Amino acid sequence: MNGIGLIHPAVPRVGQGLTATLAIAFMLTGAVVFLAVALVLVLLSLAGPRWSPVARIVRRLVRAAGELEPVAPVRFSQFLAVGFLGAAAAMSLAGLTVLSLVVAGLVAALALLSATTGLCVGCEVYRVLLALRRGDDDVRGALGLGGPGPWLTVLTAPGCTRCEPVARALERAASGRDVVRVNLRDRPAAAAVPVKSVPAVLVVGTDGRIKDVWTGALDAPTITEVVEAVPIAAG
Repeated sequence: MNGIGLIHPAVPRVGQGLTATLAIAFMLTGAVVFLAVALVLVLLSLAGPRWSPVARIVRRLVRAAGELEPVAPVRFSQFLAVGFLGAAAAMSLAGLTVLSLVVAGLVAALALLSATTGLCVGCEVYRVLLALRRGDDDVRGALGLGGPGPWLTVLTAPGCTRCEPVARALERAASGRDVVRVNLRDRPAAAAVPVKSVPAVLVVGTDGRIKDVWTGALDAPTITEVVEAVPIAAG
């Protein structure tokens, strides 16, 4: 985590890989120590990058990220992992071997899925719960948008190597439309906007609700699609 609610995507992937490995080791050996190690690593990650061995390893070995991910869904997924790992360990110690293996197997499967594909089930559950709680929120306040709209907005952040190229490409193709840059360093509240990563390009309607979202590196046809989603009279 970098203080603005974002995280290098390699950190949760590496952490999930370690969790899956340790859960599988428990299933093969029955040694609860493997679950204990996995639990400690997740708790240290929750405590922050200063305490997390995984974050330290990624920071030393992995180059700067092209994209960054919101940390809140990752933390929610980690809390779920703590609950399931703790439950599996408690079941094993209580002699409920089959149940402990089932729970550990579930943890291993979901963690392995996230580590290998980037699909974090816990993160998706978080986003669904957030959408149910908040509904279709007006994001103008979070993004600092003023005027009548609609708005063509690009979210950027320090340490995101693709952010500046995407923002510049969007501005070049805007054809008279205003492009509103929102740097999460200057406006941390924008990290609460429901996007999976930055850079993120958002079309925000006149009612302040998000109409379309594109994330990651955008090619020329996608840039054109993005621009055409906003009327020429906007801004």
